[in-house]
Amino acid sequence: MVDGLLGYPRDLIGVAVRSVAAAALVLAAPSGAWQALLLWLVTASLALRGLRAPYGGEGSDQVLLIVFGSLAMAQTFGGQRIALWFIVAEACLAYFSSGFAKVLHSEWRDGTGLLGVLRTRSWGNAWAARRLAGRPALCRWLSLALVSAETAFPLVLLTPPPLLPLLIGLALAFHMIIAITMGLNCFVWAFASCYPAVAYVVLGSVR
Repeated sequence: MVDGLLGYPRDLIGVAVRSVAAAALVLAAPSGAWQALLLWLVTASLALRGLRAPYGGEGSDQVLLIVFGSLAMAQTFGGQRIALWFIVAEACLAYFSSGFAKVLHSEWRDGTGLLGVLRTRSWGNAWAARRLAGRPALCRWLSLALVSAETAFPLVLLTPPPLLPLLIGLALAFHMIIAITMGLNCFVWAFASCYPAVAYVVLGSVR
């Protein structure tokens, strides 16, 4: 029954609905019940996509579902501050858990894990892999920088407000580099959608 509803090409209807609803949120800037409806349409479309294809997804899918679901609930039931704090907490957890999971594996500490990923067909980059193949020290330092940045992300909540644009800019640059080398372009938009909430929490804490 589910396959009958969500099988190809009917699943493209969900993509179209999500695209139109997201565009309306940006271009029309609705408020009240209309905004809640559009947020729920995006959330439901993301959830149905996950139901149709539980395999082959990535972290950006989960982040977008959390962000839109939180905003939809806040717009419907209230509690905007709670929703923003929840989005920030989830972003910190996503970054920290990703970095901490790498710390536990020696191949990420010595750089071989990074080189191994770059050599894969799904997420690799042949040009970058060739440049790093004979440079184990560089691989190690790049891997340690990646792990350190992800694990330390929750410290952004203690950032002095004047430094916040710099840190957010570095985070965006990090995701853009990942998008170019690994093809994970959706991560740029998914995690960037969390940064306004991060700014709200950091700037609100100094009032």
